[in-house]
Amino acid sequence: MMQAVILAGGFGTRLSHVVADVPKPMAPIKDVPFLDYIVKTLKQHGFDSFIFLTGYKAEYIENHFKTLDNAVFIKEEKALGTGGAILNAYDKLNDIFFVINGDTFFDIDYSLFEEFGKNKPITLALRYTNNIARYGFVEIDDKYVIKSFVEKGSLPENRIDGYINGGIYYIHKSALKPYAEKFNGEFISLETEIFPKLLAKDELNGLPLGGCFIDIGIPEDYYRAQDLIPNWIAKEMKPALFIDKDGTLIENTEYPHGRDFKIIKNTINIVKKYAEKNYHIIMVTNQAGIAKGKFTHEEMQEGFDGIKEFYKSKGVNFDDIEFCPYHKAGVMKEYTYDTILRKPNPGMILSACEKVKIDLKNSVMIGDNPKIDNIKLPYLKSIII
Repeated sequence: MMQAVILAGGFGTRLSHVVADVPKPMAPIKDVPFLDYIVKTLKQHGFDSFIFLTGYKAEYIENHFKTLDNAVFIKEEKALGTGGAILNAYDKLNDIFFVINGDTFFDIDYSLFEEFGKNKPITLALRYTNNIARYGFVEIDDKYVIKSFVEKGSLPENRIDGYINGGIYYIHKSALKPYAEKFNGEFISLETEIFPKLLAKDELNGLPLGGCFIDIGIPEDYYRAQDLIPNWIAKEMKPALFIDKDGTLIENTEYPHGRDFKIIKNTINIVKKYAEKNYHIIMVTNQAGIAKGKFTHEEMQEGFDGIKEFYKSKGVNFDDIEFCPYHKAGVMKEYTYDTILRKPNPGMILSACEKVKIDLKNSVMIGDNPKIDNIKLPYLKSIII
């Protein structure tokens, strides 16, 4: 059985003046409890066993989900923290299980997550963000081992983006056994007490994943979720063709921009083939010419528009265009940053996944440069032409 352990015991202090009469995970989204959307999505991904770790106003959650098959409710009588709540349910845990924060919606592909984490003690689902000033970020190495958690007050000056904890964990129960043996019902934080010990032994991993993400913990995001989540769930999920621009869609002259470009004819049928197979068509392109002062945003956009118009005449529409204007060797100060947006890093791929509902498992990246277009994601197929 695929088991979901849902952390649903929070007080929701920051939402108290907006939603005061129910626990935070039950806050209504278009008159439907937020937790309903999480459970519905989990069931679609194959989950068939649920443990709700409750606390504040637990009866609302228990009454609402009492008819859910294979549902268990474990209430903490005092605040135990994320680690304590999980250890409090230790006897009910499967050998392998997923932990999901009950106030965060992150619509990932759990099969990718499971495949990656099957031989690792604990793996975190990481989300790409260009707002590390709000969150801090998680640093991983090339093997997806977490090296550090950088707090928002300690951010390096040359970084503008990064990965954050997406609030979903894939855990082998054996990784928690040493803590369960010592657990005496006291407060333990998974994030600040258990994770650092695993990190020190290189036993904590992080996998970047894409999908709609929102944390309803603050009022402005709660209000934004009212339309975002129902609209996202209504979208059709399809695989994507991610395709490079310079050297793949158009000839790679020096810093091509504006309408001064030549379409590569051999690529047309490739793109049309994927469009006919009902793939999303998404351009992903490094645009270092912005950072190096070779052309403006307007000139870049003019080039995008020209390519879109050409392909539209061939019956192909682009669902999204992702670009990276940053480069460490740039001359435009506002763009001289290190970034995981720039290929072969996967920032643009993951950014697209929050706008377009993408089946990453069956998607493909096509480009012309093996050093740039082999995207650093273990589950995304890259083809060099």
